Amino acid sequence: MKKTTLKDFCRLIFGCYPPTHYSNATKREAEVAGLIAAGWSNKEVASHLGISIKTVEKHRTSVHKKNKLANTADLTRWALAHGYAKNEFLENEKKTFSKYKKLI
Repeated sequence: MKKTTLKDFCRLIFGCYPPTHYSNATKREAEVAGLIAAGWSNKEVASHLGISIKTVEKHRTSVHKKNKLANTADLTRWALAHGYAKNEFLENEKKTFSKYKKLI
């Protein structure tokens, strides 16, 4: 049986490599990735940041290549893992749990 490393396990389960203490994405790439992860289209991101759609596509491609991501789902998991995007569902669940925990 092949020994599975933590890195391989994270890639298998989460679709991206585990977060490290640093990110190899530029500030703008991270910003674009966070907005894409939040469900924004390339056109919406471009309009919001005041850049062209082509530039948004280049930033996305750069993040994909640097982190060996295959698709938008991988990009979303990567952005969440590195803190560039928030998972609103999980945030709401944490708040609900905190309120419930106080009642116990």
